[in-house]
Amino acid sequence: MLTADYHMHSVSPDARVPMEDMCQAAIDKGLTEVALTDHYEFYAHGIHRKFFHEEYLKMYWDSLERCRERFAGQLTIKSGMEFGQLHLAREEAFNIIRNYPFDYLIGSVHKIENVDVSKMDYTDVTVPQITESYYRHLIELSAYGEYDCLGHIDLIKRHLVRCGFPVEYERYESYIDQILKNVISRGKGIEVNTSGIRQGAGEPMPGLRTLKRYKELGGEIVTVGSDSHKPADVAADFEEAAKLLVQAGFDHVTAYERRRPVPGCNLIK
Repeated sequence: MLTADYHMHSVSPDARVPMEDMCQAAIDKGLTEVALTDHYEFYAHGIHRKFFHEEYLKMYWDSLERCRERFAGQLTIKSGMEFGQLHLAREEAFNIIRNYPFDYLIGSVHKIENVDVSKMDYTDVTVPQITESYYRHLIELSAYGEYDCLGHIDLIKRHLVRCGFPVEYERYESYIDQILKNVISRGKGIEVNTSGIRQGAGEPMPGLRTLKRYKELGGEIVTVGSDSHKPADVAADFEEAAKLLVQAGFDHVTAYERRRPVPGCNLIK
């Protein structure tokens, strides 16, 4: 039902898996297309981290071209990047984007004030502050960032569940609505990130409720990604994602080429 994985990591600092291994895993699992979307993080207050630089981008493109040559005729390999917090450094992000022929860009929020949300201290006092701040960052990113699809738009729920806190969708429904409206008004899309299923949230990010709301508001563009950082997770839980998309009213997912949405895989009802 789904033959393309649009969120995969290889040379990212939290993966470090040969890109060839990720591509071979995709072929072994019956995929016909992947987007290799390694991390590139931006930081508040003008801070830079030594990993994200020109040499890192060169390493990514060299690996991509080797894989395209090696797997020609077996797998369509789209170029991509997952940009974290790119709304914090719009000019810097734009300069990178315009200098490379990307097919697909994910815009994500991973950090608040340069601290990864996975490393924050979740308590009764901090949970409302962290969650609200997370969604406010996503509102700004969705309105002003240069991306094609937003990544795992309710990522925060993974950490709330892990720490024993309720997700409280209703409390932040207006924030999520604004994010979805920003996406739709700009002709952008969202991804269904299946890592939530295997990493504690119990459902993809976002889940059925948000997918239905996105469709209700007029959203049409959706991709599916495993967010895999190792070969075993490529295309993980895609059957569940397809079922949820059909339940939400979608009949296809979108593919990208040179940052333009193109007809993708039809979902069988």
